[in-house]
Amino acid sequence: MNNSSWTIEQTKKLFALCDKAKKQGTSLSSAFSEMARLTDRSVNSVRNYYYGQAKTFELVPEIAAKLGIKSTKIKRDAFVPFEAGEIRELIEKVLVGKANGKSIRATIFEMANGDAKVALRLQNKYRSVLRSHRDEVEAVMNELSERGVSYVNPYSRADKNDNFVRLTEYIASLDSSKVGSFLSLIEKLK
Repeated sequence: MNNSSWTIEQTKKLFALCDKAKKQGTSLSSAFSEMARLTDRSVNSVRNYYYGQAKTFELVPEIAAKLGIKSTKIKRDAFVPFEAGEIRELIEKVLVGKANGKSIRATIFEMANGDAKVALRLQNKYRSVLRSHRDEVEAVMNELSERGVSYVNPYSRADKNDNFVRLTEYIASLDSSKVGSFLSLIEKLK
């Protein structure tokens, strides 16, 4: 089957499955999965087709009406930009959380009060800030240093206070003649 071409009947079926899922209060993912199975397409392909067609039907509802497809509205959450203070708080909490042995995800999940959507939004923002706004991250690190607060520098390869990292660096610094005797000493400590 040519996965790039959809028939009118397949499009109707897809929208009927999605309408049924909405009425039952289930996620659209179940409808996408079912349609993927029926048409031998990937779930992502079905999802992308659905949202592309839904947008077309929103813009030109006459097309949906002529096909006998119930008019659909794509639910979009309003875009809420981050404020500068929120970004600084996010950076600070993650860097300090890492210093306290927490993972980035665990720290962010706590900040989101267990809300997965909020956590994803925060995680995406954190990654974006690390990648594109290093100066802002460094300003937060400088503030933390001035206040005497421990944090983990996200740009350093490894935390120098981590004993495993220190041990690995020490072993790497030994010449080959000393590595064997060092490992023998470690073996005796077992």
